[in-house]
Amino acid sequence: MKSPVPIAVVGASGYTGEELVRICVRHPGMQVAAVTSRQLKGKSLEETLAVGGAAGAVRFEDLSAAEVAKKAEVVFLALPHGVSAEIGGELRAAGRRVFDLSADFRLKDAKLYEKTYGAAHPAPSRLGEAVYGLPEIHREKIRKADLVACPGCYPTTAILGLAPALRSGRVAGEGIVISSMSGVSGAGKKLEAGYLFAECNENLRAYSVPNHRHRPEIEQELSAVAGAAVKVAFVPHLAPLSRGMLTSLSFPLKKGTSQTDLQKEYETFYQGSAAVRVLGGEALPETKRVMGRHGAELAVRVDDWTGRALVIVAIDNLGKGAAGQAVQCFNLRHGFPEGEGLDW
Repeated sequence: MKSPVPIAVVGASGYTGEELVRICVRHPGMQVAAVTSRQLKGKSLEETLAVGGAAGAVRFEDLSAAEVAKKAEVVFLALPHGVSAEIGGELRAAGRRVFDLSADFRLKDAKLYEKTYGAAHPAPSRLGEAVYGLPEIHREKIRKADLVACPGCYPTTAILGLAPALRSGRVAGEGIVISSMSGVSGAGKKLEAGYLFAECNENLRAYSVPNHRHRPEIEQELSAVAGAAVKVAFVPHLAPLSRGMLTSLSFPLKKGTSQTDLQKEYETFYQGSAAVRVLGGEALPETKRVMGRHGAELAVRVDDWTGRALVIVAIDNLGKGAAGQAVQCFNLRHGFPEGEGLDW
Protein backbone atom coordinates (compact mmCIF):
# COMPACT_ATOMS: atom_id res chain seq x y z
CA MET A 1 0.00 0.00 0.00
CA LYS A 2 1.26 3.47 -0.90
CA SER A 3 2.17 5.91 1.83
CA PRO A 4 -0.21 8.90 1.98
CA VAL A 5 1.02 11.98 0.13
CA PRO A 6 1.44 15.09 2.34
CA ILE A 7 -0.85 17.74 0.86
CA ALA A 8 -1.79 21.34 1.60
CA VAL A 9 -4.91 23.30 0.70
CA VAL A 10 -4.12 26.99 0.28
CA GLY A 11 -7.16 29.26 0.51
CA ALA A 12 -9.28 26.71 2.31
CA SER A 13 -11.98 29.02 3.66
CA GLY A 14 -13.97 29.52 0.44
CA TYR A 15 -16.70 27.17 -0.78
CA THR A 16 -14.33 25.34 -3.11
CA GLY A 17 -11.58 25.16 -0.48
CA GLU A 18 -13.98 23.82 2.12
CA GLU A 19 -15.26 21.13 -0.26
CA LEU A 20 -11.70 20.21 -1.13
CA VAL A 21 -10.71 19.84 2.53
CA ARG A 22 -13.70 17.58 3.20
CA ILE A 23 -12.61 15.29 0.36
CA CYS A 24 -8.92 15.32 1.25
CA VAL A 25 -9.32 14.40 4.92
CA ARG A 26 -11.09 11.16 3.96
CA HIS A 27 -8.88 10.33 0.98
CA PRO A 28 -6.76 7.26 1.87
CA GLY A 29 -3.89 8.49 -0.31
CA MET A 30 -3.59 11.93 1.30
CA GLN A 31 -2.26 13.22 4.58
CA VAL A 32 -3.46 16.79 5.19
CA ALA A 33 -0.31 18.57 6.31
CA ALA A 34 -1.59 22.15 6.15
CA VAL A 35 -4.70 24.20 5.44
CA THR A 36 -4.35 27.96 5.09
CA SER A 37 -6.66 30.90 5.64
CA ARG A 38 -5.88 34.30 7.07
CA GLN A 39 -9.39 34.87 8.35
CA LEU A 40 -9.66 31.44 10.01
CA LYS A 41 -6.10 31.28 11.37
CA GLY A 42 -5.95 29.25 14.59
CA LYS A 43 -9.34 27.62 14.20
CA SER A 44 -9.64 23.86 13.80
CA LEU A 45 -11.32 21.90 11.03
CA GLU A 46 -13.66 20.45 13.62
CA GLU A 47 -15.06 23.80 14.72
CA THR A 48 -15.22 25.33 11.23
CA LEU A 49 -16.13 22.41 8.93
CA ALA A 50 -17.37 19.79 11.42
CA VAL A 51 -14.54 17.46 10.39
CA GLY A 52 -14.30 14.59 12.88
CA GLY A 53 -11.48 12.28 13.97
CA ALA A 54 -7.81 13.17 14.04
CA ALA A 55 -8.15 15.44 11.01
CA GLY A 56 -10.53 17.66 12.96
CA ALA A 57 -7.63 18.84 15.11
CA VAL A 58 -5.79 20.33 12.12
CA ARG A 59 -5.80 24.10 12.40
CA PHE A 60 -5.86 26.81 9.78
CA GLU A 61 -2.56 28.64 9.36
CA ASP A 62 -1.38 31.76 7.56
CA LEU A 63 1.68 30.49 5.70
CA SER A 64 3.98 31.79 2.98
CA ALA A 65 4.59 29.73 -0.14
CA ALA A 66 7.99 28.72 1.24
CA GLU A 67 6.43 27.55 4.50
CA VAL A 68 3.79 25.54 2.64
CA ALA A 69 6.51 23.93 0.52
CA LYS A 70 8.24 22.67 3.68
CA LYS A 71 5.07 20.93 4.86
CA ALA A 72 3.61 19.38 1.70
CA GLU A 73 4.63 17.60 -1.50
CA VAL A 74 1.39 18.51 -3.25
CA VAL A 75 -0.44 21.82 -2.98
CA PHE A 76 -4.00 22.60 -4.01
CA LEU A 77 -4.55 26.29 -4.67
CA ALA A 78 -8.09 27.54 -4.06
CA LEU A 79 -7.25 31.21 -4.48
CA PRO A 80 -8.47 34.12 -6.62
CA HIS A 81 -6.91 34.60 -10.06
CA GLY A 82 -3.74 36.66 -10.00
CA VAL A 83 -2.86 35.60 -6.46
CA SER A 84 -2.84 31.94 -7.39
CA ALA A 85 -0.33 32.28 -10.23
CA GLU A 86 2.21 34.11 -8.11
CA ILE A 87 2.10 31.56 -5.31
CA GLY A 88 1.92 28.68 -7.77
CA GLY A 89 5.08 29.89 -9.47
CA GLU A 90 6.93 29.99 -6.14
CA LEU A 91 5.75 26.49 -5.23
CA ARG A 92 6.83 25.07 -8.57
CA ALA A 93 10.26 26.72 -8.15
CA ALA A 94 10.47 24.86 -4.84
CA GLY A 95 9.77 21.58 -6.63
CA ARG A 96 6.22 21.07 -5.39
CA ARG A 97 3.41 19.64 -7.49
CA VAL A 98 0.57 22.12 -7.85
CA PHE A 99 -3.11 21.69 -8.64
CA ASP A 100 -4.52 25.16 -9.26
CA LEU A 101 -8.28 25.62 -9.04
CA SER A 102 -8.18 29.24 -10.22
CA ALA A 103 -8.10 30.26 -13.89
CA ASP A 104 -4.49 31.46 -13.76
CA PHE A 105 -2.80 28.65 -15.67
CA ARG A 106 -5.63 27.60 -17.97
CA LEU A 107 -5.01 30.01 -20.85
CA LYS A 108 -1.87 29.30 -22.86
CA ASP A 109 -1.47 32.84 -24.17
CA ALA A 110 -0.23 35.45 -21.66
CA LYS A 111 -1.58 38.29 -23.81
CA LEU A 112 -5.02 36.68 -23.91
CA TYR A 113 -4.87 36.28 -20.12
CA GLU A 114 -4.11 39.99 -19.75
CA LYS A 115 -6.94 40.93 -22.09
CA THR A 116 -9.38 38.62 -20.28
CA TYR A 117 -8.46 39.38 -16.68
CA GLY A 118 -7.23 42.95 -16.99
CA ALA A 119 -3.74 42.38 -15.58
CA ALA A 120 -0.42 40.95 -16.71
CA HIS A 121 0.10 37.29 -15.87
CA PRO A 122 2.27 36.94 -12.71
CA ALA A 123 4.11 33.84 -13.96
CA PRO A 124 3.94 33.69 -17.77
CA SER A 125 6.90 31.31 -18.04
CA ARG A 126 4.78 28.62 -16.34
CA LEU A 127 1.93 28.68 -18.86
CA GLY A 128 3.68 26.24 -21.18
CA GLU A 129 4.27 23.84 -18.31
CA ALA A 130 0.66 23.73 -17.14
CA VAL A 131 -1.64 20.91 -18.25
CA TYR A 132 -5.35 21.61 -18.53
CA GLY A 133 -6.92 19.47 -15.83
CA LEU A 134 -9.93 17.93 -17.53
CA PRO A 135 -9.22 14.18 -17.32
CA GLU A 136 -11.69 13.20 -20.02
CA ILE A 137 -9.67 15.22 -22.54
CA HIS A 138 -6.11 15.24 -21.16
CA ARG A 139 -5.91 12.07 -19.09
CA GLU A 140 -2.43 10.94 -20.21
CA LYS A 141 -0.86 14.39 -19.92
CA ILE A 142 -2.21 14.79 -16.38
CA ARG A 143 -0.52 11.52 -15.35
CA LYS A 144 2.86 13.21 -15.93
CA ALA A 145 2.07 16.80 -14.96
CA ASP A 146 3.52 18.75 -12.03
CA LEU A 147 1.36 21.83 -12.66
CA VAL A 148 -2.30 21.15 -13.38
CA ALA A 149 -4.77 23.92 -14.23
CA CYS A 150 -8.08 22.49 -13.05
CA PRO A 151 -11.06 23.92 -14.97
CA GLY A 152 -14.13 25.27 -13.22
CA CYS A 153 -17.79 24.48 -13.69
CA TYR A 154 -18.67 26.49 -16.83
CA PRO A 155 -15.77 25.24 -18.97
CA THR A 156 -16.19 21.69 -17.67
CA THR A 157 -19.82 21.38 -18.76
CA ALA A 158 -19.22 23.16 -22.07
CA ILE A 159 -16.22 21.06 -23.05
CA LEU A 160 -17.71 17.75 -21.91
CA GLY A 161 -20.89 18.54 -23.82
CA LEU A 162 -19.18 19.49 -27.10
CA ALA A 163 -15.95 17.48 -27.31
CA PRO A 164 -17.40 14.23 -28.72
CA ALA A 165 -19.27 16.00 -31.52
CA LEU A 166 -16.32 18.23 -32.43
CA ARG A 167 -13.78 15.43 -32.45
CA SER A 168 -15.98 13.26 -34.66
CA GLY A 169 -16.73 16.09 -37.08
CA ARG A 170 -20.48 16.06 -36.40
CA VAL A 171 -20.67 19.85 -35.95
CA ALA A 172 -21.65 21.60 -39.19
CA GLY A 173 -19.93 24.97 -39.21
CA GLU A 174 -20.47 27.80 -36.72
CA GLY A 175 -23.46 28.52 -34.51
CA ILE A 176 -22.57 26.83 -31.22
CA VAL A 177 -24.65 28.23 -28.36
CA ILE A 178 -23.99 27.51 -24.68
CA SER A 179 -26.48 28.46 -21.96
CA SER A 180 -25.47 27.68 -18.39
CA MET A 181 -27.17 28.09 -15.03
CA SER A 182 -24.97 28.02 -11.95
CA GLY A 183 -25.66 27.79 -8.24
CA VAL A 184 -24.61 30.83 -6.21
CA SER A 185 -21.67 29.02 -4.58
CA GLY A 186 -19.99 29.06 -7.99
CA ALA A 187 -19.30 32.77 -7.48
CA GLY A 188 -17.42 32.11 -4.25
CA LYS A 189 -17.96 33.64 -0.82
CA LYS A 190 -18.67 37.28 -1.51
CA LEU A 191 -20.31 40.00 0.50
CA GLU A 192 -21.73 41.69 -2.57
CA ALA A 193 -25.31 42.83 -3.06
CA GLY A 194 -25.89 40.65 -6.13
CA TYR A 195 -25.17 37.48 -4.14
CA LEU A 196 -27.29 38.19 -1.06
CA PHE A 197 -30.15 35.79 -0.35
CA ALA A 198 -32.83 38.40 -0.99
CA GLU A 199 -31.32 39.14 -4.41
CA CYS A 200 -30.76 35.53 -5.53
CA ASN A 201 -33.79 33.80 -4.06
CA GLU A 202 -36.69 33.36 -6.53
CA ASN A 203 -34.63 35.07 -9.19
CA LEU A 204 -32.83 33.94 -12.35
CA ARG A 205 -30.54 36.32 -14.21
CA ALA A 206 -27.92 36.34 -16.92
CA TYR A 207 -24.64 38.16 -16.41
CA SER A 208 -21.35 39.02 -18.16
CA VAL A 209 -23.00 38.81 -21.58
CA PRO A 210 -21.51 38.46 -24.18
CA ASN A 211 -17.93 38.46 -22.88
CA HIS A 212 -17.72 36.17 -19.88
CA ARG A 213 -14.10 35.59 -18.87
CA HIS A 214 -14.34 31.81 -19.31
CA ARG A 215 -15.33 31.98 -22.98
CA PRO A 216 -11.71 32.24 -24.26
CA GLU A 217 -10.80 29.20 -22.18
CA ILE A 218 -13.71 27.21 -23.57
CA GLU A 219 -12.80 28.17 -27.13
CA GLN A 220 -9.12 27.34 -26.57
CA GLU A 221 -9.87 23.79 -25.45
CA LEU A 222 -12.60 23.12 -27.99
CA SER A 223 -10.38 24.37 -30.81
CA ALA A 224 -7.70 21.91 -29.72
CA VAL A 225 -10.23 19.07 -29.74
CA ALA A 226 -11.61 20.05 -33.14
CA GLY A 227 -8.24 20.75 -34.73
CA ALA A 228 -9.59 24.08 -36.00
CA ALA A 229 -10.73 27.40 -34.57
CA VAL A 230 -14.02 27.15 -32.68
CA LYS A 231 -16.20 30.10 -31.67
CA VAL A 232 -19.08 29.89 -29.23
CA ALA A 233 -21.85 32.13 -27.95
CA PHE A 234 -21.92 31.78 -24.16
CA VAL A 235 -24.66 33.00 -21.83
CA PRO A 236 -24.14 32.29 -18.10
CA HIS A 237 -26.96 32.61 -15.58
CA LEU A 238 -27.10 32.79 -11.80
CA ALA A 239 -29.74 30.38 -10.47
CA PRO A 240 -31.37 30.36 -7.02
CA LEU A 241 -29.45 27.22 -5.97
CA SER A 242 -26.75 26.79 -3.36
CA ARG A 243 -24.84 24.40 -5.61
CA GLY A 244 -25.28 22.73 -8.95
CA MET A 245 -25.00 23.57 -12.65
CA LEU A 246 -27.12 22.79 -15.67
CA THR A 247 -25.77 23.62 -19.13
CA SER A 248 -27.72 23.40 -22.39
CA LEU A 249 -25.74 23.30 -25.63
CA SER A 250 -27.01 23.63 -29.18
CA PHE A 251 -25.09 23.33 -32.44
CA PRO A 252 -25.75 22.73 -36.16
CA LEU A 253 -25.48 19.04 -36.97
CA LYS A 254 -24.14 17.48 -40.13
CA LYS A 255 -26.94 16.18 -42.33
CA GLY A 256 -27.74 12.52 -41.97
CA THR A 257 -26.79 12.28 -38.29
CA SER A 258 -29.49 10.36 -36.42
CA GLN A 259 -30.28 10.20 -32.74
CA THR A 260 -28.73 6.73 -32.66
CA ASP A 261 -25.56 8.00 -34.34
CA LEU A 262 -25.10 10.86 -31.90
CA GLN A 263 -25.91 8.75 -28.84
CA LYS A 264 -23.34 6.15 -29.89
CA GLU A 265 -20.74 8.86 -30.54
CA TYR A 266 -21.06 10.19 -27.00
CA GLU A 267 -21.21 6.79 -25.35
CA THR A 268 -18.08 5.68 -27.19
CA PHE A 269 -16.22 8.88 -26.36
CA TYR A 270 -16.91 8.51 -22.64
CA GLN A 271 -16.50 4.77 -22.47
CA GLY A 272 -14.09 4.17 -19.61
CA SER A 273 -14.67 7.64 -18.13
CA ALA A 274 -16.50 6.83 -14.92
CA ALA A 275 -16.98 10.50 -14.04
CA VAL A 276 -19.25 11.08 -17.06
CA ARG A 277 -22.50 9.22 -17.41
CA VAL A 278 -24.29 9.43 -20.76
CA LEU A 279 -28.00 8.92 -20.11
CA GLY A 280 -30.14 6.81 -22.40
CA GLY A 281 -33.84 6.64 -23.14
CA GLU A 282 -35.95 9.65 -22.13
CA ALA A 283 -33.86 10.59 -19.06
CA LEU A 284 -32.45 14.12 -18.85
CA PRO A 285 -29.85 15.48 -16.40
CA GLU A 286 -31.01 17.36 -13.30
CA THR A 287 -29.00 19.16 -10.65
CA LYS A 288 -30.59 17.11 -7.86
CA ARG A 289 -29.25 13.92 -9.41
CA VAL A 290 -25.64 15.09 -9.15
CA MET A 291 -25.72 17.21 -5.99
CA GLY A 292 -22.93 16.24 -3.60
CA ARG A 293 -21.37 13.98 -6.23
CA HIS A 294 -18.28 14.50 -8.31
CA GLY A 295 -19.33 13.28 -11.72
CA ALA A 296 -21.36 14.61 -14.64
CA GLU A 297 -24.58 13.45 -16.27
CA LEU A 298 -25.16 14.16 -19.94
CA ALA A 299 -27.92 13.59 -22.50
CA VAL A 300 -28.01 14.17 -26.25
CA ARG A 301 -30.89 14.81 -28.62
CA VAL A 302 -31.19 15.39 -32.36
CA ASP A 303 -33.72 18.07 -33.28
CA ASP A 304 -34.78 17.07 -36.80
CA TRP A 305 -36.93 20.20 -37.13
CA THR A 306 -33.96 22.59 -36.95
CA GLY A 307 -31.14 20.24 -37.91
CA ARG A 308 -29.40 20.96 -34.62
CA ALA A 309 -28.12 18.83 -31.78
CA LEU A 310 -29.12 19.53 -28.19
CA VAL A 311 -26.87 18.43 -25.33
CA ILE A 312 -27.72 18.82 -21.63
CA VAL A 313 -25.04 18.51 -18.94
CA ALA A 314 -25.45 18.59 -15.15
CA ILE A 315 -22.72 18.69 -12.51
CA ASP A 316 -22.24 19.81 -8.94
CA ASN A 317 -20.28 23.02 -9.42
CA LEU A 318 -18.25 22.33 -6.28
CA GLY A 319 -17.71 18.69 -7.27
CA LYS A 320 -16.82 17.92 -10.87
CA GLY A 321 -16.80 21.68 -11.39
CA ALA A 322 -14.09 22.38 -8.80
CA ALA A 323 -12.85 20.31 -5.85
CA GLY A 324 -13.76 16.87 -7.20
CA GLN A 325 -12.07 17.71 -10.48
CA ALA A 326 -8.82 18.58 -8.71
CA VAL A 327 -8.87 15.34 -6.72
CA GLN A 328 -9.59 13.34 -9.87
CA CYS A 329 -6.47 14.92 -11.38
CA PHE A 330 -4.47 14.17 -8.21
CA ASN A 331 -5.51 10.53 -8.45
CA LEU A 332 -4.34 10.28 -12.04
CA ARG A 333 -1.01 11.94 -11.29
CA HIS A 334 -0.27 9.75 -8.27
CA GLY A 335 -1.42 6.39 -9.57
CA PHE A 336 -4.61 6.03 -7.55
CA PRO A 337 -7.90 4.83 -9.03
CA GLU A 338 -9.47 7.82 -10.75
CA GLY A 339 -12.44 7.87 -8.37
CA GLU A 340 -10.47 7.38 -5.14
CA GLY A 341 -12.06 9.47 -2.39
CA LEU A 342 -14.86 10.60 -4.71
CA ASP A 343 -18.54 9.69 -4.91
CA TRP A 344 -19.60 9.35 -8.53
